[in-house]
Amino acid sequence: MKQGVNRNKAILALKRAMVATFDDGKWRELGYLTDTIDTISGHPRLLRSLNWGDNDYEGHVLTVLPRIIGDSDQTLRTVEEFVGLEKWLRENDAELYAELYGGAGVIPLEQVEGAAGVLDIVELNKHAARIRLGIREDPGQAIGSAKELLETVLKAVLSIEGERPGDDIQALLRRAQQELDLDPRAVGDDVPGRDTIRRTLSNLGQIVVGVAEVRNLYGTGHGRHRSRELEVAHARLVVNAAITLATFLVEVAGERQN
Repeated sequence: MKQGVNRNKAILALKRAMVATFDDGKWRELGYLTDTIDTISGHPRLLRSLNWGDNDYEGHVLTVLPRIIGDSDQTLRTVEEFVGLEKWLRENDAELYAELYGGAGVIPLEQVEGAAGVLDIVELNKHAARIRLGIREDPGQAIGSAKELLETVLKAVLSIEGERPGDDIQALLRRAQQELDLDPRAVGDDVPGRDTIRRTLSNLGQIVVGVAEVRNLYGTGHGRHRSRELEVAHARLVVNAAITLATFLVEVAGERQN
C-alpha cells in the first residue's frame, strides 16, 4: 500500500477480501503466520459463523482483524501480502484500490444504477456488472459495455424498444437532448451563463463520439493492436466518460418524471 494510507480503510479492504476468499484453513494459517492463532481459534463465533454461513460473520471479522494486526505496520504488510489484497482490490473494488494503491479507478456505478431504478432500466445493471468485471481483465469488454450502457440509457429516455434504422448513438443523443430540453440551441439568451451552458451541452456529443470511436478501436468485436496498458487506459477513459454522461441523462429524465 502507498505511504500514509488510512489504516481504517486498509482494515475495511482486508475485511472485504477475507470475507470473499477465506475458509477455515486460511484463517488458521494466518493465525500461525502472525502468532495470533489463539485470538482466531479462541473467538467464540468467528470460525463457527464462517462454517455455518451466519449473517454475523462479517462483523466478527471486523472484531478479530484489528486484534491480529495491532499497531504493527509490519503485521499489516504481512496480512496484506497473505491475503493478496492488491490483486483482489484491483479485480473487485476499483474505488478502494485507487485509494490504497494510487491507481486510477473507475468512478462508482452505484449512482447511475440507483437513478436507473427510477426509469426501470433493467439492462443497465447488466452493463454495469460487465464493466466491473472487465475493466482490468477484459478492457475491450468494458469499453463495449460502456457504449451499450449509454445506448440503453438513451433508448430508455426515448422509450425505444429494440433496434430501429438510423439508431446510431449520436442520433440518439440528439433526440434525447431535445426530449430532455438539453438542446444547446434551446438555451435562451436571457439565461445566466448561457454561453457556458450551450458549450457544455454541445460537448456531450463529443463524449458520445469519443466513446464510439474508442470502442471501434479497442472494444468488443474489433481486433486489438495495442498494448494491454494502453487498452486499460482507454477503458478507464471511456468508462468514466460514459458513466458520467449516463448518470446525468438518467437523473434529468428522473427529475422530469417527478
